[in-house]
Amino acid sequence: MTLSPSSRLCIWPCGGMIAAALTLSPVPHADAQTYRGVNLAGAAYSSSKLPGRYGYDYLYPKPAEVDYFTAQGMNTFRLSVLWERLQPTLNGPLDEKELQRVQQFIAYAQGKGATTVLDIHDYGRYRGQEVGSAGVPDSAFADLWSRLAQALGNNPHVLFGLMNEPQQHSAEAWKNSVQAAIDAIRRAGSHNAILVPGIGWDSAQGFPKLNGDALGQLHDPDNRLVYEVHEYFDPDASGTKPACISQDQALARLQPFTDWLHAHKAHGFLGEFGVSRQPECVALLGPILSHLRDNADVWDGWTYWAAGPLWGNYMFTLEPDHGQDRPQMTAIKPFLNPTKQ
Repeated sequence: MTLSPSSRLCIWPCGGMIAAALTLSPVPHADAQTYRGVNLAGAAYSSSKLPGRYGYDYLYPKPAEVDYFTAQGMNTFRLSVLWERLQPTLNGPLDEKELQRVQQFIAYAQGKGATTVLDIHDYGRYRGQEVGSAGVPDSAFADLWSRLAQALGNNPHVLFGLMNEPQQHSAEAWKNSVQAAIDAIRRAGSHNAILVPGIGWDSAQGFPKLNGDALGQLHDPDNRLVYEVHEYFDPDASGTKPACISQDQALARLQPFTDWLHAHKAHGFLGEFGVSRQPECVALLGPILSHLRDNADVWDGWTYWAAGPLWGNYMFTLEPDHGQDRPQMTAIKPFLNPTKQ
């Protein structure tokens, strides 16, 4: 059975525990990406159990996760969280305990010199209802981000990931939701960079045709928008299969978005990508990351999918195996320290 990309969070255990200041402006073309890191997804587990039992249904990443990856040279963590846990009632206050967990993770990562991408991992929904609908109007989405901006804003170690892989009915409708969130964040006084995803599984290869015209109209008075895309390199781009495509095909999936960024003088972020441990798939990571580095004038960075102690033997995991680096980590390491390029 072919699984959709959303299954990446539920084909593995969904009821268990998981455990130098940076600037927000893009680095010069000659350097590696500003943001280089990994997704840590445990706080979004058990999305069917709301709010869920903390420490059993879901758990935030542990300090050891941050320690390991920062020791490898990573400086960015995409932290997946659920809107419903952060804000149990639309337009209501943020849950104090959940917000504190987010803040504690951010503070620990910052202490290690790392930035956190706060990723609302809800696929454009709140309790199953589409953002922009009568049940979840754009104003409610804006309210969430206004509150988060007030709580977290202006910390340069935080990037605002508006929504993971929104499943909206049109890019034009999604544009209106995104603009409402941008306006709310700026009204709250936050100047943080904002990561903007597109509909259609946030696919890099499909972004220009599906999202380019609509999302290219977005306005940010701070000019701090970064367009986030995802891309997987198995044959159907679902991120669910161990097989992979050729190097030329892999780069062809990224090129349309790279071209769009250049044409629009915009900036991009590869929020999810991954390959299995098959040698021919691991071999794709070098060319992929080289493409991002060679186009660092428009690509601000990337976070690999994924890591965490409960991924077990998941084919994409970067979690070390009994203290040994995974093959994917070995391939990524040369891109983690700009001074060694």
